[in-house]
Amino acid sequence: MRHARTGFNTEGRLQGSLDVPLGADGLEQAELVAVALVAAYGPRLTVVTSPLARASQTADAIARLAGTVAIADERVTQRSYGVWEGHTWTEVREQWPAEYARRHEGYDPEITGWGASDAVGARVAEALVERCGASGDDDVVVVVSHGSAIMLGVAQLLGLQLVPSRLGHLDHGSWNELTLTENVGWRLTRYGVTGD
Repeated sequence: MRHARTGFNTEGRLQGSLDVPLGADGLEQAELVAVALVAAYGPRLTVVTSPLARASQTADAIARLAGTVAIADERVTQRSYGVWEGHTWTEVREQWPAEYARRHEGYDPEITGWGASDAVGARVAEALVERCGASGDDDVVVVVSHGSAIMLGVAQLLGLQLVPSRLGHLDHGSWNELTLTENVGWRLTRYGVTGD
């Protein structure tokens, strides 16, 4: 699941590793998402979260409703956007035009502090495999993370090339559903699910 919306999201600012908390509308969205998740999957949930506030606040709303406590896992945190953090995409395009173009062609930009796609995908996938293996057979594991981290981790599990928007945009407060079966392995069964 992608965390609820922050003020930075509304302004179109890149957050990356910045620890931006949810505002009032984000907290409200997190509560609505929690209700939708428990209605869809029942209260038997294992809730794992990125330690960044926007994710952990979303996860805490889900965990409270499920009667459990969210487990923080650094591996599902957002990639660093390096020197672009805090900037809008318009500012990035104006100040780093070549690297902006490189990013939108599917490559990691060569900027200070950028979290490489292969490393991010590997750590998120590792966390998903471990956390799902550690839960009970009947438990649904809800991992609250971030747009790029989710896309890269899921793509890694499915054996897809790690490029931007490979799976399409994932709205705030929406989730993907993956299942693991003995015969097929990982399957993406639903994408961009909302509580609507």
